[in-house]
Amino acid sequence: MPRSVYFSERYRPEQNLLEDLLIESMKIMGHDVYYIPRKIVKQDFILNEDVISSFDTSFMIEMYIESVDGFEGDGDLMTKFGLEIRDQVTLVCSRRRWNSLIGRHGYTNDSVRPREGDLIYLPLAGGLFEIKFVEDKSPFFQLGGSGDTKGVIPTFKLICELFEYSGQEIDTGIEEIDTIQAGHTQGTRVELDFDGGPVHNLGETLTITLPNLPGEPVVTGEAELLQYEHTPTGTIATLGILTFNDGEFHTLSPIERLNQPTLYAALQGQTSNTSSIINSVVGLTDGDAALFINDDLTQNSSFEIAGNDYIDFSESNPFGDPS
Repeated sequence: MPRSVYFSERYRPEQNLLEDLLIESMKIMGHDVYYIPRKIVKQDFILNEDVISSFDTSFMIEMYIESVDGFEGDGDLMTKFGLEIRDQVTLVCSRRRWNSLIGRHGYTNDSVRPREGDLIYLPLAGGLFEIKFVEDKSPFFQLGGSGDTKGVIPTFKLICELFEYSGQEIDTGIEEIDTIQAGHTQGTRVELDFDGGPVHNLGETLTITLPNLPGEPVVTGEAELLQYEHTPTGTIATLGILTFNDGEFHTLSPIERLNQPTLYAALQGQTSNTSSIINSVVGLTDGDAALFINDDLTQNSSFEIAGNDYIDFSESNPFGDPS
């Protein structure tokens, strides 16, 4: 016979009570984390993936760390590509709290639940974790099925993995988060000349005007100023991701002309309204210490120089490139 109609498993006050208890326990035993939604700047509609993405806002929310015994995942692996750290962590957040603090603002691609690809900054570990999977049906309908009562499963379970930075723009306004980009990005290292004027503000967006020959269109772009380094010869700056209005890749090197003035790329600070020109671009020939200031163990320049001397590209070499 069918179930008794006098005992309902969809009793809403009981569902609300369970959710209130979960929220209270997370506020007591949980941790404050920053939820950072991913913003897709450029999308590849053929492969359905983001080519360029950025993270420009963050929301603080309490979450419970389910993996209390330590990080999960494969741990530290030595592969043919070097050392890979694949730490994972499982976080649990309240559905009601997520909707009130994050979902209702419409910053995510789906305002109903957290999305894979978004980031979680965990101050406890001092690192960024990328959401790999969102389990929205655990625990499995303890107080009834979905039907016409939404939110009967009061929590989201987020399976997160240590974020591998690959050139994304991170500008959330939280200093401890934004410095992650400056510490991991390769960036473009350039020598600036302010001609005695004030310098740009660290972290501001710079408008780039590339040098152009007569008759050529003017190409402009933008980049974030990540780092400054004052040397005896001048000011070395690290620029973030370069984007240009024509969608193409351009170098910032000056254009030297015979018996004519050299053309330089110009920079304009959007907030400080300061201006400068790029005297030169730091390259592999300047050495690893000048190019990779955030990595003391890098040997890219050394291998590049050694490789250029090792391989013979003259016409006498049958395996080289003829001039």
